[in-house]
Amino acid sequence: MLRREFLFATGAVGLSACTALPQSRKEPQYYPIKSSLDRVIKNVVGLRPYRTAGYRLEAETFDNKKIVHNYGHGGGGISLSWGTSSIATQLALESSPQSVAVVGSGVMGITCALMLARQGVKVTVYAAEFPPHTTSNIAAALWLPTSYYDRKEVSEDFLAQDKQISRAALEGFYGYVNQPDYGVFWHDYHFLSHRLPKRKRELPGGNDLYPQYKVSTENNLFGYTYQEKMKSLMIDPSFYLQRIKLDAQISGATFQRKKFGSLQEVLSLKENVIINCTGLGAKDLFNDDKLLPVQGQLTLLLPQPEINYSYVAVDPNEFYYMFPRKGAIILGGTTIRNTYSTKPDEALSRKMVSAHANLASRL
Repeated sequence: MLRREFLFATGAVGLSACTALPQSRKEPQYYPIKSSLDRVIKNVVGLRPYRTAGYRLEAETFDNKKIVHNYGHGGGGISLSWGTSSIATQLALESSPQSVAVVGSGVMGITCALMLARQGVKVTVYAAEFPPHTTSNIAAALWLPTSYYDRKEVSEDFLAQDKQISRAALEGFYGYVNQPDYGVFWHDYHFLSHRLPKRKRELPGGNDLYPQYKVSTENNLFGYTYQEKMKSLMIDPSFYLQRIKLDAQISGATFQRKKFGSLQEVLSLKENVIINCTGLGAKDLFNDDKLLPVQGQLTLLLPQPEINYSYVAVDPNEFYYMFPRKGAIILGGTTIRNTYSTKPDEALSRKMVSAHANLASRL
């Protein structure tokens, strides 16, 4: 199930009822975003590591090396990072190693390194690139664990474990909320559609995670027929990834630039326990034919400090999203399977800017 399909099925973001939320009962004032070509900062393209069978979270042995896999999180990598990384580090520590290697420096690799370093383990992160030059840096990063498995290919056991992982993942972000250096903050999220969902599945992690959740079929944002609204977390990767990398370094983790072209090169590392957080790179390194790229393009507009709401708007054969950040307004809504191109499509950007301008005009 890809992001658009999941968003229509659920249209929600997981939050915890035990976390302090804004208490105002007044309806927020919605300012229109200024979506025009002269406000475009840049266009970027990222490749989501989508795995039809869901993320891979398990250990295997090659000769005397233990490899712990933590990859294949599709469009939900940042959302799931604290959950799957916690399990990956537990698996890595079962043999009480003195040192652990982490391969990959996206959100999964850095989170694993931080967890290990805080437990006093000597950890080295090996990667070809570090933030701000990772796929995780291109993530839209609304807290929404979606688009990382095909429901027809996963078991009930996977879904049960995934529910607990989602809950733990959200919990991991609580300590960073509203700390300026980390870029994690509350805002109003809206899922919008002109169709009523045929059936409602339980929301990611369980319905009890969703305070201030409200469904409405009238007086909705932009005049849509159906709306789901709630408070949710936005995670700005340009702040967050740099800051948790620094936290990992302060705790003792080291980062070494190294590119891996084969499994043998991974196994040649001096550490006997290795956590594999290579994302899409695992397809070739570990011959994972269930892993495929899903291309997503973002258009970044000049920031608008007054914007403190986001939306995913589903139209026939299209969907659009807008997420606010301190440094930019993020426009997106593309999912293209099985392409490795990271070259932005200027025509697609123009279409995106026009579509969001049309929505803004309906406020």
